Amino acid sequence: MKAFHGCCDSEKIKGSVSPKYQEKKADSIHIMLAGNPNCGKSTLFNRLCNLHVRTGNYPGVTVSRHVGSYGDNIQIIDLPGIYSLSSASTDELVASTELLDNDAELIVNVIDATSLERSLYLTLELKMLGVPMVILLNMWDEVKKRKISIDLEKLSKMLDADIIPISAASGEGLNAFEDYLKNVKWGVVEPVYLGSDRIVKELSAVAEVTPNLYRSHALFYAKSAVLGDRCPEALIKDEKWISAVETARNNIASGSDTIYQAMATDRYDYVDRIISECVAGGAHGADIRKKSGLSAKIDAVVLNRYLAFPIFIIIMCAVYYISVSWLGSIATDWANDTLFGEEIIPAVTGTMTNLGASEWLTSLVSDGIVGGVGAVLGFVPQMIILFFLLSVLEECGYMTRAAFILDRIFNSFGLSGRAFIPYLIGSGCGVPALMTARTLGSESERRVTLFTTTMIPCSAKLPVIITMAGAVFSDFLVFDIFGTEFRMFAPVMYLSAVFIVILSAIILSKFSQFKSSVSSLMLELPDYHRPMLRVVILSIWQRVKGYIFKAGRIIFPCVTILWLVSHIGYVAEDGRFEMLDDSDTDNSLVADLVRPVSGVFAPLGFDDYRASVAVITGLVAKEAIVSTMAVFVGVDEPEEPEDDASEEEIAESEEQTNAFYTAIKNRMFHVDETGIKGVLAAFAFVIFNLFTIPCVAAVGVLRKEIGSSRLFWIAIAYQLGLSYGIAMTVYQFGLVFAGVAPFGLWTGVSVAFLLVIAYILFIKKAPATEQNISFEFIKD
Repeated sequence: MKAFHGCCDSEKIKGSVSPKYQEKKADSIHIMLAGNPNCGKSTLFNRLCNLHVRTGNYPGVTVSRHVGSYGDNIQIIDLPGIYSLSSASTDELVASTELLDNDAELIVNVIDATSLERSLYLTLELKMLGVPMVILLNMWDEVKKRKISIDLEKLSKMLDADIIPISAASGEGLNAFEDYLKNVKWGVVEPVYLGSDRIVKELSAVAEVTPNLYRSHALFYAKSAVLGDRCPEALIKDEKWISAVETARNNIASGSDTIYQAMATDRYDYVDRIISECVAGGAHGADIRKKSGLSAKIDAVVLNRYLAFPIFIIIMCAVYYISVSWLGSIATDWANDTLFGEEIIPAVTGTMTNLGASEWLTSLVSDGIVGGVGAVLGFVPQMIILFFLLSVLEECGYMTRAAFILDRIFNSFGLSGRAFIPYLIGSGCGVPALMTARTLGSESERRVTLFTTTMIPCSAKLPVIITMAGAVFSDFLVFDIFGTEFRMFAPVMYLSAVFIVILSAIILSKFSQFKSSVSSLMLELPDYHRPMLRVVILSIWQRVKGYIFKAGRIIFPCVTILWLVSHIGYVAEDGRFEMLDDSDTDNSLVADLVRPVSGVFAPLGFDDYRASVAVITGLVAKEAIVSTMAVFVGVDEPEEPEDDASEEEIAESEEQTNAFYTAIKNRMFHVDETGIKGVLAAFAFVIFNLFTIPCVAAVGVLRKEIGSSRLFWIAIAYQLGLSYGIAMTVYQFGLVFAGVAPFGLWTGVSVAFLLVIAYILFIKKAPATEQNISFEFIKD
């Protein structure tokens, strides 16, 4: 096929063919699937590779890398879904790096045939790589259903590529594609820019002076440099090449507002020409106009300058309420209390007893192992409901708009609008919040979010706040407004969490691992449409299965070990170990082990071993903190009275609650003996537990999502250090200001901690970003 005018043979770049294509290896063929998100690319990949798929991560990032095998000698790589080959997002950077560095023998460009205008922008960029390419027009069944007519022969000629219509979902056309893979011998191709002669001429001038080492992708690097995108460092240092780039930028931008507008206009002019010459369709245009008109009317409300943010808050609060406080809570309570508590665990206990197992072994299996599995699976119903609602919002098109609504707010501290979703979900549970962070655009943004998401108080931390508010801080932060008491301790804790997250985002942005340029958020606003149930279900499964299989394997042994050390005690007189019941954990191994190290928390004020054990059990599951305190203070954890409870039952519940609170206040923090010192220690206890590392399940997900052992341990150290430092500073400064203790060693350490924070915030310079290179140009 001959290239369309504007990329004629005289304008192509000589010597730009990759050496790998000149010397083919019949026994090793590498094919890369490239396309927009949601174009059906992964569906095609799964059909072609069946079960012969390996999944991993690209080095240094959490973008999934899927490699599959087809036949005996074809390896297929499913690239991330992208809109272009720029480096604006991690997905785009990974995809362009894979294409440039690994020299595929064939690019399979999967296109949504019902949305050619959107898809062809990437196609034009792929043509600049000089790699053989076949185009698959996916969703061909939908094209026929909508009565859209596409002139395949003319489209093939204008794009200078073979085209095969398919439907990856139904399998239509896949036989023709498989025959193409087996029988067609694709040869060498030259990179071309499909567009105007003027831009071809300017890019060709840059490519002509490209050093030989980079000649195979000279045209692509010329385009990238003109747009100020990432290029090899050696090219940036080449003065002759840089001079050619600046000249090209000036010439291309002449008559336009910006170089970006000039390039985009030229590209889309060519796309529009393709659409006008190759696509026609009866009711298609009317349907699209009708659909777009309805979407525009909805957007006039949900994207209104004044209503957009309140509407978003209402929608997200509704999602949170339904998935966490209402249906999610009902489902999780049923899973924990009924399914495991009343059915599975008693059944296992009865079976073990009937088999003649010892009491301790029965308890280990039923309470430890089965209970540990239940602790993992108990979150699953809540996660399913949460991800169902989020998937519906994503599929109908609203979540894309939510990112735009919040983008400006989050830009002020180095994040984009997408980052709000993990923080919101984190107020319910840190596990799905960490998993949601994978949708963020850049790796640095994802890392900052993973480091800070679990600092937002989750539903498991809420009982800790409420319990401590009632036990120690019932007389603090209480305001009388128009005769009504407002207890503000819990709200202040939530606001403090938001402040610490913002502070952490600013601190982390001062280090190279977390710094990237805050670019404008560019996303296509799709028309609103009805979500497909199959897609929603698959989305839920993809998100939930990672938690079940990965995080479950981590929390399972930890819960089992904790049960063992909390139910075994050592009798020194007899020199033997013995099993303890649930009420005798004061003499357990865990208590004996924690007493010597409880001094670690002395600078924070709560060096009583009871508080230390509560902190340690909280690292397994934050829900365990209040129960642990109840066990160690010798008072049963209070239960909420039923709605139809009598006055006596309500009074008894209140008496039990008061006794529980008094025991925590005086036996664990010794407020009755130490006064304000005990109050400060309790406050430090709350702060440390709010901002320290999350539960074991969330830590397991953090390890999986962050993708790097080094960064994982840095995250753990950061959360431990920050929570310890803040709690210590509050306690030590509180002692000094209250006149309880003089300025001492740990007060000095607290001052040093604040000075380090101040240095990072106000003096340390942020590293230069490596996302883009920039050039100045003069517009005529």
